[in-house]
Amino acid sequence: MSDDRTPRSPGITLAQARKGSESDISAAVEIGNRSSATLGFLPIAEYRAAAARGNLLLARLDGEVVGYALYALARNRVRLTHLCVDRKVRGFGIARQLVEQISGSHSDYLGIQVRCRHDYDLGEMWIKLGFSQMSEKPGRSKAGHMLVNWWRDHGHPTLFTRLNEDVLVRAAVDLNILRDLADPDRPDTRDARALIDDQITDRLELVRTGALDAEINSISGVLRARCTTQAQRMTHVRADRVRSTEVRSQLVAAARAKVAGYPRSPQDEFDLRHVTDAIAADLNLFITRDEELARLFREVAEQQFALRIMHPSDVVIHLDELVRAEAYRPAVLLDTAFRRQLLGLGHDVGLQELTNTRSGERPRDFRRLLRDLALAHRERTGLFGPDNTLVAAFSAYHEGAELVVPLARVTDHPLGDTLARQLLFLLRQQAREMGLGVIRLADTHASAPVRLAALNDGFRALGDTLYSYALDVCSAAEQVSHRAVLAARAVGLPEPPQLRSGMPAAAAAEVERTWWPAKIVDSEIPTYLVPIQQVFSADLLGVPQTMLPRQDALGLSREHVYYRSPGGITPQAPARLLWYMSSTGHDAPHAAAVIACSQLDAVVVGTPAELHSRFRHLGVWDYKQVEQAARSGLVQALFFTNTEIFDAPVRRSRLRQLAEPRGGFRIPYQPLRISNELFAAIYQESQATS
Repeated sequence: MSDDRTPRSPGITLAQARKGSESDISAAVEIGNRSSATLGFLPIAEYRAAAARGNLLLARLDGEVVGYALYALARNRVRLTHLCVDRKVRGFGIARQLVEQISGSHSDYLGIQVRCRHDYDLGEMWIKLGFSQMSEKPGRSKAGHMLVNWWRDHGHPTLFTRLNEDVLVRAAVDLNILRDLADPDRPDTRDARALIDDQITDRLELVRTGALDAEINSISGVLRARCTTQAQRMTHVRADRVRSTEVRSQLVAAARAKVAGYPRSPQDEFDLRHVTDAIAADLNLFITRDEELARLFREVAEQQFALRIMHPSDVVIHLDELVRAEAYRPAVLLDTAFRRQLLGLGHDVGLQELTNTRSGERPRDFRRLLRDLALAHRERTGLFGPDNTLVAAFSAYHEGAELVVPLARVTDHPLGDTLARQLLFLLRQQAREMGLGVIRLADTHASAPVRLAALNDGFRALGDTLYSYALDVCSAAEQVSHRAVLAARAVGLPEPPQLRSGMPAAAAAEVERTWWPAKIVDSEIPTYLVPIQQVFSADLLGVPQTMLPRQDALGLSREHVYYRSPGGITPQAPARLLWYMSSTGHDAPHAAAVIACSQLDAVVVGTPAELHSRFRHLGVWDYKQVEQAARSGLVQALFFTNTEIFDAPVRRSRLRQLAEPRGGFRIPYQPLRISNELFAAIYQESQATS
């Protein structure tokens, strides 16, 4: 066996030994005998038998035999017994030419197998010739030297082969990742082991490069055996040798701009080789936990060679982005200039700014939280301002019968308090959509505005967490109470007090607020059908949607104000409001319908100047419109919260049908009080076909 460090071609010719030619056989034997220290003893009869089978390949220089490869064909593989080059011509790439010739001549076989003692220190040669370690075991020598089983694959599919169309990404890994996979008892292996999780194995294929084989070859003992076994499951990819040279020089130049004299150590050489091989093998992803490697090469690798260098947790997010590209696209938030979007890899910098140092959280703790969420395949949602800066982030997932919220943060934005309240309302809506009766705020470092908003929203403390009910039920108090008890039992919470029929309006309204979207239909809460023109409902409620965005503060707020003349019926708070969007003439774009339900918290009467000054950020009328609505110098403001937009608006024709057996219906031109029975019918209708 010979080393082959510098591939060159000085006019070498290759040909099989002539059958029966003692001169050819003797020349091979003579070269082999000079390398017997690593080749061992092989009877001359074996040379003759190989020549007779056409399996003794000779390399000649000016007619002189200077190297040979002796092999056999068995069980659909080529078994290479000897690969030897005369010492005087080593460095000309003769060993590579012999191996390439055998591969080409027997490409219909699965690959080439060779066994070699590890202590011969020829691993680097085999790796450069395209071989990978497949296994190792003690040899027959008295010392029990380890024999390494090397394999050069010919790329034929097997039962275990992953077809390219079956995976989204093929990725190379470094030795640290491989060690994590090979030894689950090693500390902090969770990140790497996520790469072989059942949820992503159909999307990701881990491959081995020559760089990985070289680093495996550099270690010894039990660790090398474990890594070899683990790497055996990976497909070997070959780097283009010519391109490797070009890539390496560019990577070195980029690294030296940051670290003088790079590479400065054997580990630097391995790091450089990993990135070089991944690029030269046309891979698009290299996975490592080495932050220094990533710092040196991430920018140049991605910008010049389209290779992304990622931490394992980032890979999980990257794969999810590829699979669910549509879900990661930004969506308008409540018809404002703000947007809502799943957080991908490009948002990590903005996320770091949400570290809650005021509560004692360290940046590394927050990074760990984000990585844990990624590894657990938990979605992370961000809210972005008009200038595309991240202003809030949250994560929520289904666990048992509750919605768990491990991340709930807002920045020091001017609308931070408003965003915090809206974030909690989004969580209530998500719990409802998922059919979950309890929300648990498990972020122990939640932003102060979020915790304050949660407490004001009826969340209660339990240990280090806050929890609240979110009951999707519109029924009598007994049924609402029963649903709350079931939700509490399902997650081990203390059972809430029993609700009673005929509850006073204030008490029932508080339950409906803190257990939203619960509705208690046998309470004393009044319900009003309130008319609103489409031109105003578009801005105030976001229905119907228009081409122009709503004002940010108005659209993001959970609190709003509806101005009206103080004549006629004066709604009594607390109450429910059902919004009746009128058709408003023949050119109205949408049919008249009940479009939403809100909670009326207060009715305020005052002068136009007083109310507009107090509520102008919560209403859509300008001062002149408020002034025009005044009677005797006074105007009325309905202060309402927690507006629920119906996915299935109840049109006027259907409203008439529902009202007919419940006292009849007339078009409201001012707030019109309706019975609890009719409210329940309208509300349930809006939910039944949504």
